Amino acid sequence: MDPPSKDFTVTIIGGGIGGLVLAAGLLRRNVPVRIYEAASGFAEIGLGLSIGPAAHRAMPLIDPQIREIYDSLVTTHADSPGYERFRETWFEVVWAGGLKEGSLLMDLKALPSGQTTLRRANFLDALVSLIPAEIVQFGKRLESLVEEGDGVRLRFDDGTVAMADVVVGCDGIKSKVKESMLPEESQYAQPRYSGMYGYRAVLDMEDMVKAVGDQRARVSTMYIGEGAYGISYPIMRAQKVNVGLYVLSEKWDCDTWVRPAKREEMKRDAEGMGRYVKSLVEFMPDPSQWAIFEHPHISTFGRSRIAILGDAAHASTPHQGAGAGQAIEDAHVLSELLGDARVQSTEQVVAAFKAYDEIRRPRSQRVVTSSKENAYLLCLCLPGVQDDEQKLKTAFQERLRWLWDLDVEDQVERARKKMLEYLSV
Repeated sequence: MDPPSKDFTVTIIGGGIGGLVLAAGLLRRNVPVRIYEAASGFAEIGLGLSIGPAAHRAMPLIDPQIREIYDSLVTTHADSPGYERFRETWFEVVWAGGLKEGSLLMDLKALPSGQTTLRRANFLDALVSLIPAEIVQFGKRLESLVEEGDGVRLRFDDGTVAMADVVVGCDGIKSKVKESMLPEESQYAQPRYSGMYGYRAVLDMEDMVKAVGDQRARVSTMYIGEGAYGISYPIMRAQKVNVGLYVLSEKWDCDTWVRPAKREEMKRDAEGMGRYVKSLVEFMPDPSQWAIFEHPHISTFGRSRIAILGDAAHASTPHQGAGAGQAIEDAHVLSELLGDARVQSTEQVVAAFKAYDEIRRPRSQRVVTSSKENAYLLCLCLPGVQDDEQKLKTAFQERLRWLWDLDVEDQVERARKKMLEYLSV
């Protein structure tokens, strides 16, 4: 039996993956939704996308079609004939250089799904099919919002103004919703350089095999080294490979997040990284350097009728592949709370947002911290671990178990219990 209709509409700012997943979850629960997207159409930047087992388990609980879409698009190791035995492998971790150069440290498993990757744009394009066109307005770049007695007033850069009952900001790391929701924190809650930059490329599988051989090309690999690490994983049904080289560097003396560089600089950064990474660099066509930014911790993900989700709340570095998964976990909790039959009014939404913040903020902020630490782990300079083989194995396993072994249904029920406590006050 369908729940009764709500006395509010959820306005979502931003039509990226997080926003669309939330919208799909709310629509499935008969919660009215409106989406404002800054671009002229749905678009997703970035190369590959991978989610871990916890978010994978959450997908069908948000909407079974989301999981079906994801599973239909992903590349796995089984897409390479002869590599089916790596189906449950997340990454193989290989020593980049030194005395153990090229040897395997460990095979990291992500049970039961293993490594699953797809192109962000492909996933977004497919998610669009779940969203009715009439609930979306494009070309609406938010400038500011302010809560008033009768709702939340939204002001866009085209001069228009709109009113909303409740708002969820899914507008990325430079979120205007976050700035307006927490003006007292906006000065220090801006994205900050994480101490690392990277080189990125997508290579043809044929070139990848030439560079590193068949197994290293077809099995997702992390190359751990002193002060830098390399990464590669197959995408597009193993026709292409996403590759990167990430380098610790204290300063980023550039106003933009991407700066041009010379091949000599890229080769210099790969100098101590052994034959595999050096060979990869030879095939990477663009030596541009990408600064890796992260989100400082903020005091709350929800205030009154306004909440934030995904990168707007907790943008993370990419060093444990958890950013998109955290947005999906956010969407799972929020869609369940707002879809609850006991949440009918905007006043009750306030209780839902408080519970969402209380349950999701500690975990997602820990992910931000852990991901940054993972960079040091991969660069063999995490205090207490460094290049100790056994300590590295233990650290990888413990970190990933915490990240992946979440009971996603229990997380929702803990949030629901908190929400009911707030509703009863």
